[in-house]
Amino acid sequence: MTRIDIEQLKRRHPIAEVVRRHGVELRGRGRRLTGRCPFHEDRTPSFCVYPETESFHCFGCGASGDVIDFVRRTEDLGFREAALRLGGGAANGTTVATPPPPPRTRVPEEADRAPALSLDDRLILTAACELYHETLLETPEALRYLDERGVQPWLRERCRLGASDGRSLVPYLKRRRLSLKRAGELGLLFPSGDETMAGRIVVPELRGAHCGWMVGRAPDGGPGPKYRGLSLPKPLLGHEPGRRRLFLTEGPFDWLTLTGWGLAACALLGTQPGRGALRLLERARSVVLVMDSDEAGRDAARKLAGALGARARVLELPPGVKDVSELGARPGGRETFFGLLDAERRGADAAGR
Repeated sequence: MTRIDIEQLKRRHPIAEVVRRHGVELRGRGRRLTGRCPFHEDRTPSFCVYPETESFHCFGCGASGDVIDFVRRTEDLGFREAALRLGGGAANGTTVATPPPPPRTRVPEEADRAPALSLDDRLILTAACELYHETLLETPEALRYLDERGVQPWLRERCRLGASDGRSLVPYLKRRRLSLKRAGELGLLFPSGDETMAGRIVVPELRGAHCGWMVGRAPDGGPGPKYRGLSLPKPLLGHEPGRRRLFLTEGPFDWLTLTGWGLAACALLGTQPGRGALRLLERARSVVLVMDSDEAGRDAARKLAGALGARARVLELPPGVKDVSELGARPGGRETFFGLLDAERRGADAAGR
């Protein structure tokens, strides 16, 4: 097998040059270069290249890595394929000269564009996320609820889950000198000044070091609608660019369950994907649909499978199980799920799919 000298490869292919060859315009700023991220619809430059460390990071979607990771994500390749695409050296120092692909210049349709968040918006949402996470850790009732739903402590920390006590956000934002007016426009506050997430478990959408969206889940039997989101367009919760295989589900707790099982999961936050979400799904080579077992979920799975074609597989849950979150809270739920997944895969292989 051809041996690739990774460090030599990085020296021969400076990351800034490779990024520019892929159509990203970079501008200097201190010891870093900035531009629009090629991995998400980036209307305000949030993509940074650091020549000194030969690395990149996007503060919008969280993508990061070295020059090989950049090529891997951009061209949807495996690690070794990406290294060879750059011209990975063999043991004798030879290289494979492969020209870079043409720049991608797709302009998203108007309906596919989400409003860009300003830095102040991100600071407000991230501050709320931090406060709610600290509140969760001090709220035994909320922690018990997560225990009952099978959400482990490490997953709460990784996903920065939170809880709102309904009274702390306004003074917290004031202390941070962040705009209450803008917090209301984002959907964190009602016109009355009350918190929209009051009494709810909060699931944020993290984009690198920032929070870009969140949804609040009322405890079972609580007042008001089950879920309450912000005044911003719904994201494809948990979606990470460059994943070859995705597990798509409906709700945030279904997403938490699949994420806790180590799967690359994302959630529609409903049953109807927008055109932007559908385009993101079409970039994956394989999408496993794990929708609810009710009529709406089955209908959504059929429509999505039709839209995604051969790349889609529908995984049916056991009889009597409403959704994957419910399955995850049951004894042996994880083992049952992976058993269903293996059975479906064997069936697909036998059918030649």
